[in-house]
Amino acid sequence: MPKRDVEDFISHWKGATAPEQSVSQQFLCDLCDLLDVPQPGNQRNGSYTFEFHVSETQHDGTTKEGRIDLYKRASLILESKKFQEKVAEQSKLELAAEKMGAVAKRKKFAAPVRDTDRWDDAMLKAFIQARDYVRALPTSEPAPPFLLVVDVGHVIEVRADFSLTGRAYQPFPDPLTYRIRLDQLKDDKIRERLRLIWTDPQTLDPSKPARKSHAKLPSILPNLPGHLRKPDTRRKSSPNFSPAACSVCSPKMLAC
Repeated sequence: MPKRDVEDFISHWKGATAPEQSVSQQFLCDLCDLLDVPQPGNQRNGSYTFEFHVSETQHDGTTKEGRIDLYKRASLILESKKFQEKVAEQSKLELAAEKMGAVAKRKKFAAPVRDTDRWDDAMLKAFIQARDYVRALPTSEPAPPFLLVVDVGHVIEVRADFSLTGRAYQPFPDPLTYRIRLDQLKDDKIRERLRLIWTDPQTLDPSKPARKSHAKLPSILPNLPGHLRKPDTRRKSSPNFSPAACSVCSPKMLAC
């Protein structure tokens, strides 16, 4: 049973206004509670932790220290951001009042405004940053199948590379639905998809559908009618059967 109610989670985080540094880890801990998965630790280079340290090699051969916002070995790398919510445009009356000094000027934010071209670019840059972290992982750490980019309180973007090379991350499950908005977490299927990214990511590999379908066979077979579960041996027990003697076989069928 999840430790966090989905409606409470959404209403709480939709209105979050604090900067990224102060809310990112709490958002991710609450998300883990919602998905009913363990929360990460704070070990410097643990297998499931915030602030996993890596050394990135630059083009000039120097190294740069980096920190992965959330890392889970063989599962995911997550890069967390928090951008600016859209605000309503000011009316002519409000602009005039500002100009006259009757009201304080509206504060302008440097962060990209959500659902704009600048925001799309910023989310893409965050993905590239996460992908670079994959290449900076120690050789003892496998490339994770999933990269997630979070805009705290707004969206979660999901990309996957089931080749495990760390070089072919694509929108998952497809380019139309890889971006999960906060309200979509009400959907049980979406929450289950995210939970599996944490707990058993390889089950989401679309090239391996057999694992899921075959697991259901034992529970399906006992419910089949008896004549479907038992092999039909009537034809084998008829030694005189011949295609030529069958009244429904046409010459064309026999020629095949």
